[in-house]
Amino acid sequence: MPRSILLAALTAFVLMLGLSVLFPVLPFLTRDLGIPDGNVGLLLAAFPAASFVASPFWGRFSSRRGRRPAIVLGLLGYAVGFGLFGLGRDFNELLAARLLGGLLSAAALPALFAYVADETSAEQRSTAMGYVGAALGLGLTFGPLLGLVTWEWFGLRAPYFVSAAIGLVNAIAVWRGLPETPRPAAAASAVSVSFRAVALPLAPFLLCVFLTQTARIAVDATVGFFAQDLLGATPRGVGTLLFAMGLAGALVQGGLVRALAGKVSDASVCAAGCALMGLGLGAFGFAAGWTSFALAGLAVASGFSLLSPTLNALLSRAAESAQGEGQGLNGSATALSRFVAPLLFTTGLWPRTGAVGTYSVAAALCVVAFAVAVTRFRSQAEA
Repeated sequence: MPRSILLAALTAFVLMLGLSVLFPVLPFLTRDLGIPDGNVGLLLAAFPAASFVASPFWGRFSSRRGRRPAIVLGLLGYAVGFGLFGLGRDFNELLAARLLGGLLSAAALPALFAYVADETSAEQRSTAMGYVGAALGLGLTFGPLLGLVTWEWFGLRAPYFVSAAIGLVNAIAVWRGLPETPRPAAAASAVSVSFRAVALPLAPFLLCVFLTQTARIAVDATVGFFAQDLLGATPRGVGTLLFAMGLAGALVQGGLVRALAGKVSDASVCAAGCALMGLGLGAFGFAAGWTSFALAGLAVASGFSLLSPTLNALLSRAAESAQGEGQGLNGSATALSRFVAPLLFTTGLWPRTGAVGTYSVAAALCVVAFAVAVTRFRSQAEA
């Protein structure tokens, strides 16, 4: 795999590392500050809400100005947002830091996926997206562990400062070491492509991105409360489970997806991932101890890791002549899911329905995504 793709994967790892630091530590930080549990959903939702608004702009920016400047700006915004979050003293300051970080860091991930698409052929794309997906999975793996270790050594605010520092270092590394992609004529002309012309062909893929991301975040947003209330867990237990889920996901994306590339269609792998993830979410609702809790989590992580890189490859091929705009819309769909999921699951369903209702709804979203993959992807992306 080219060095440029590996550096892009490292950047994806850093982005997800910082985002996942929140999950095992945030419920303890907010309770320490006297912030009501219901407001945790608002804090989780603020970052993606801002990213949802900003991602299409940054997608076009990366087509006009280049992928590397967009990635660097996104990493700098990420560092600023997490640094300010670590300094926050009350709900309003934490909320402002999340909003600012979301607006600025939204530049990075769409540009990263567009960069990978620019650097690979259609046949290589699933494998390359698998590497980036594995990096995202490793970020999910080590983010909770980083949050746990730095919390134990330095306190509840330390993880956010560490994430900010890593983001700043990575911005410097990208600026100095990541070569800009050549801009072929098709990519240059994409700047003038209308929103409608890009969005309509991508609609089934964007819908599936939104549904599966929303379902996946159901676990991340509620696992801290689940583990505390039903299993009597500490941040160590929550961090250990999220670590295991992230490791399983990284192994699937870095190994199994690569092995299946070219042998099984991306549409089929994506559909299988939706099915496995839905089964794991359904099992989560009825978990009664650590063993069943962990098995359900591993099924969710493995299913999501099958569908995510193949879905990104399918979307990328459908947006071949407008990668920046297409990945900007992909970023918006992902951000929208990160906005909706905490409000739906943390603020809405969890206090009223508990684990069964929360994870049953998440599983139902995977069923819809499975139906979309089976009925639309094969004809639109692989005809």
